[in-house]
Amino acid sequence: MNKILIPILAVMLVVAAAAPALAVSPSTYTFQMAARMLTDIGWQQKSQELTNNGSDDVGSWFLNLPGHSYLRARFFSVDKNVGGRVEIGLKSIDASATVSLRYAYGYWRVGRCRILAGQTDNWFGATSYAPKQYLGLQENSHLLMFGWGYLWPGRVPQVQLTYDTDKWGVQFALEGPRQNDNYFDDGGLTDTTYIFPRASLTMMFRYRGLVTNPGFSFVHHKYEAGDTGAFDDAYNTWAVVLPIKFTTGPFTVKFQGHYGVNFATEYPFYSSTWTRPYRSGITSGDVEDTTIYGGMLAGEYSLGKLMITAGMGYENASNDAWSGKNGYSKDENVRMGAFIAVPYQFTQNFGVHPEFSYYSYGDNPKTGKDMGNEWLLGVQFRFVF
Repeated sequence: MNKILIPILAVMLVVAAAAPALAVSPSTYTFQMAARMLTDIGWQQKSQELTNNGSDDVGSWFLNLPGHSYLRARFFSVDKNVGGRVEIGLKSIDASATVSLRYAYGYWRVGRCRILAGQTDNWFGATSYAPKQYLGLQENSHLLMFGWGYLWPGRVPQVQLTYDTDKWGVQFALEGPRQNDNYFDDGGLTDTTYIFPRASLTMMFRYRGLVTNPGFSFVHHKYEAGDTGAFDDAYNTWAVVLPIKFTTGPFTVKFQGHYGVNFATEYPFYSSTWTRPYRSGITSGDVEDTTIYGGMLAGEYSLGKLMITAGMGYENASNDAWSGKNGYSKDENVRMGAFIAVPYQFTQNFGVHPEFSYYSYGDNPKTGKDMGNEWLLGVQFRFVF
């Protein structure tokens, strides 16, 4: 019940904060409220490899309020140079309602420069290039093809410095790492240390209908064992991305390609089992990086209130230590996904998003056997204000 009250209290706080400003002329700031209420209904079908019983295919209806529904408040100074955003995620599934923090940041603009601090994402892996794959966030975490051809680093506390013009820009961000646990320490004997936060450097180039944000992200993970007898483990997580979006008339093409190592947990929506580093030397403690590369291609065609969109994604994770040192059957896992959707906007604030999507999980590197597939068919009801 306390969790359900949080959005209500948030609204009350916004109204209460605005009351003094409304009583003083001129006010020192303005604010805007926004909300997005989404409801998913549909059918999910899993092959036997993905089921708990392990022998029969299983299908089931789903009906829920996915976690990317939100309540949002934006704040602006009178001159618009200082602002902020607070956004709370809303989710309701199986009669259990929860809330989460999506955004909480403030910024200051000086000319073409902007300094931002707080919880958010940034230009690296920006969702403006993501496909309109909306159905199934609560069903195996399917959203915008994240982890199925599209790399997104997630929202974390960070400090950004951005410089942008109409044609180009650059952004540097220091970010809180997401992966803090030592994958090689089962006894809790090591301490996590960082000599530097996670960092990203991303460019922006725009020409007519073409825009791109190539970027690089890096973090060094280190774990101190002291005199416990465990290894002092250390490894890097890094990635490069190249997103491209091209729009001409009613047609838009979106693409993202990425390449890097050890995505597990640091970049969400990837399997931690197949994207984490592994021991290459059992007695020496040497660590072998897992290499991940993939990409996504999607197209969108608008016909008035109707849109037709489809896309597909590919991910490849490989590690020489799997078969070389760990005795696995294979050195790589390949998974692919695809979707087609026909969104229709009835009014400015209400639309529906019918969608069919398919996901193949590839072969298990340990056993060499197929890990199964699933498909979803349904509709998302979208109320956006």
